[in-house]
Amino acid sequence: MVLPSLDTLSTELLLKIFKYLDICELCKLKQTCRRFNDILETWGHSFIKNVKLLVTNQIHPVIINRSARLLSPFERLRISRNWKLGVYSEKSLLYSKAKYIPWLQLEKDLLWLSRDGYVKAYRRNSKGINTKQGKLELKFADLCKKIITYSVGKRKYRLQSLTQYTINISSDGSLWLWSVRNQKFVFDRENCHGADINSVDMSDDIMVSGSRDNYVKIWRKPVDDDPDFKIDNEKIDLFDRVWSVALSEDAKSLLAIGTAGISSRSTVTIHDMINQKFVVKLGSERFGAGVLDIKWDTPSTLWSCGYDAHLRRWDLRSGKCEQAFEDPCESVMYCFQHDHFNSIISGTQSNGRVVLWDTRQKNYVQMYFMDSCRRREKSSPVYSLSYDAEFLFTVTDRHK
Repeated sequence: MVLPSLDTLSTELLLKIFKYLDICELCKLKQTCRRFNDILETWGHSFIKNVKLLVTNQIHPVIINRSARLLSPFERLRISRNWKLGVYSEKSLLYSKAKYIPWLQLEKDLLWLSRDGYVKAYRRNSKGINTKQGKLELKFADLCKKIITYSVGKRKYRLQSLTQYTINISSDGSLWLWSVRNQKFVFDRENCHGADINSVDMSDDIMVSGSRDNYVKIWRKPVDDDPDFKIDNEKIDLFDRVWSVALSEDAKSLLAIGTAGISSRSTVTIHDMINQKFVVKLGSERFGAGVLDIKWDTPSTLWSCGYDAHLRRWDLRSGKCEQAFEDPCESVMYCFQHDHFNSIISGTQSNGRVVLWDTRQKNYVQMYFMDSCRRREKSSPVYSLSYDAEFLFTVTDRHK
């Protein structure tokens, strides 16, 4: 009489048995035979649904759209553990001898990078990006919203593309809107601000620009086929330098503005563009706690970071800072990126240092030091970063 073995049981029975195993035992079980591996790959989400993953959740559409591939349940578990423990390999992909302030934008198939006065798009692969890929123009219809900032010497530019249009702004306060389809400028305003334009955003038929001249300008319907149409713009005086602006994707009427915090302690201002009034003013008690980067999380919450060395979550309903994470080295935070779930990665002022945060706990999870800055006497800030479940891309202005 031949006794039945475990691998002859039905899938339903095996799933009931596997539920009594812990995560480590399940990982070992995957390596025993192909059938067990296939079962756990298919039904693994039911075993690890209560495990606290970090970075590799791939739940929100934002993180899915910039992920090169979707991970299996056990891949998410393994890679999340590597993020937490700081187990990774680093590779310098591109470098330049010239000093510049670089910026990048990550997509599923492309990495957009501004460097040396031009913008390039590199194809992504299993090792990061294909550095031999030639320059790609902003002419592809499937390219969604992207913001790229770069500088040549002291002159700064920002380019934003929204499928059919790109925005180019400069340090002299000029603003241009380029039609990708028609290959021509459809909006051209020189010196529309009295100083550097530090930030720009666009959603549907509204374009917003913020400048060091203390003003935010809202350009309504900047593109119109009628040559006699006059663009309607609204000018908002913040009485402080404007460092960042962000339009809400969910609440279309709300605009978040980050200021320098010098003339006023309110460093985050929410403006209602329909009623043309301030909804709420938020800020810390620290003088000069300017907001360098700001992003919406939900229609009622947003994140900000800047000179006060804190990553803050603001709630419009209470009008208060509900969460605050202080940088472990008390350094300025230049930028951050989040997955709209529980993972945030921030770029700091010195040593090419990046910090991983879990919004479910108070202390930071892990710090990563970019090797391109580690061996130099003078360190570099991380000016921009982006990540998906497997890769973290950062840009600095100093290299080996």
